[in-house]
Amino acid sequence: MTNRNNPFLLANGKKPTCMEMLQLILDGEANHEQHEYFRSHMDQCMPCFKTYSLDMTIKELLKEKCCKDTVPAELIEQIKLQISQNTPS
Repeated sequence: MTNRNNPFLLANGKKPTCMEMLQLILDGEANHEQHEYFRSHMDQCMPCFKTYSLDMTIKELLKEKCCKDTVPAELIEQIKLQISQNTPS
C-alpha cells in the first residue's frame, strides 16, 4: 500500500498513525474507502488487528449487556485500561 492510495492522508499530506486510523474506524467516523483500506492494513499489521478485535469485542459485549444502548466512550476506556494493566507483557 502506498501513501498515495491511503484515504486517511491528511490535507497536508501527513500520514496518520495506526492508532489515529483505528480511532476513526472505532468511532464510526471513517467512510467506506477508509474501512476497506484499514481492513487491508490489518492483514499486515498485527497490533492493529489485535487492538481492533479487542475493542470491537468489548463494544459488542457492552452494547449487548447495557440494554442495547450506546456504550459511553469513558466506560470503554476504563475497561481497556484495566485489561491492559492485568495482561502480562
